[in-house]
Amino acid sequence: MRHRPNRIVSMKHLENELAARGFALFFCLCLFGKGLHAFAGDAAQLVSVSITNGTPLLPRTLFTQTWTLKNTGTTTWSPTFSGYTMNILGADSLGVVPLTNKPYKSSYPSAPIGGGASVAPGAQATFSLSFIAPETSGSYTDSFQLNSASSVFFGPTNTLQIVVLSAGSTNQYDRARAVSYANNYSGYVNSDGYFWTNGSSYGTFTPLAAAPSSGLGDDCAHFVSCCIGREPHQRGGGLPIPSRVPPTYGEPGAAKLVNNCLIGPGYAVEVFSLANLLPGDVIGWNWEGDTNIANLDHVTFYLGNGLLASHSASCLDVSANTWYQGSEPGYVRHLIHILDAPTLGSSMAGNNLVLSWGTNWTGYALYSSTNLSAGATWVKMAKSAAVVGKSNVLTNSISAGAAFYRLGLP
Repeated sequence: MRHRPNRIVSMKHLENELAARGFALFFCLCLFGKGLHAFAGDAAQLVSVSITNGTPLLPRTLFTQTWTLKNTGTTTWSPTFSGYTMNILGADSLGVVPLTNKPYKSSYPSAPIGGGASVAPGAQATFSLSFIAPETSGSYTDSFQLNSASSVFFGPTNTLQIVVLSAGSTNQYDRARAVSYANNYSGYVNSDGYFWTNGSSYGTFTPLAAAPSSGLGDDCAHFVSCCIGREPHQRGGGLPIPSRVPPTYGEPGAAKLVNNCLIGPGYAVEVFSLANLLPGDVIGWNWEGDTNIANLDHVTFYLGNGLLASHSASCLDVSANTWYQGSEPGYVRHLIHILDAPTLGSSMAGNNLVLSWGTNWTGYALYSSTNLSAGATWVKMAKSAAVVGKSNVLTNSISAGAAFYRLGLP
């Protein structure tokens, strides 16, 4: 597994530090000759990108960035994830997801050479990753750099910077932030500083410390809770997942997270095809052929493109179709699609139209329009909804002409 650097140290900084310790730079060159060989033999030049910096995008837009680079060094770039890849530098803010799964556990997003062929000196290679524009307007940047087969970074730093446009009311669930959380923490201790080692206990660690490699047990639901929820130190997707066992954030039980925190309150529904999932959804697992969703043994976070992220055995960008099936041949998989906004129900009561939505979706207001054209004006309803049981209910008299309704965040 390759190392994900926390910082990039310049050769000048290294020289000064060694000099202060009484070492000569030539000694460093000899001692670390293998690593520096990659500096001497590996070089690259950025040729083009598919998404230029400053590109404006609407929230929730799914897009793919492709970098084309020329091999300006003297070594041939080998393909696959074990060869030359484009790796993220630092934290992810754009919900980056590889286009293909990795055959091993990982802790950082990366892309192999497109086409799967070696790239000789003088030739060009492409590297592609998919992304999600966040919900909140503003400028977002992720940075990437080439990494050699011997795990040495080289070539230009390639930034991807987009501007998310203001699009009025946005949905409650931020899939980009949920995926970013999974990318940033899949190999590490969550932002609350806790890691569940079994069904009844947890350990206290430093956030972003390497995930424990021993004593593993039941951090799966805790990890997914942080990805989709509102952990105070680092917000994920934004769902209000309650903390059943404080001070740890979220729900530590896989079955309770899916059934009591997602499906029960109306935040999610079970679907039956991977094609019905979006980045930021959830996949639950029963072992030993148990088909009852109430008896889930494990829960994972869905990144998109058929890929998963999970704790306790920290995994990132592994296949949702093959990763668990080898060791757990009796598995039963449950696909959980998180709804982006509440469902607006309607019914007739005499000459009135009754509109309703769940009270668990807080902060939403009802808007109306006389048409569905691109430039339609949506007006916030002045009348307030009444709470009836677990529903917000608003009754309107039916008048002549068309009327359309939708929910939105003010």
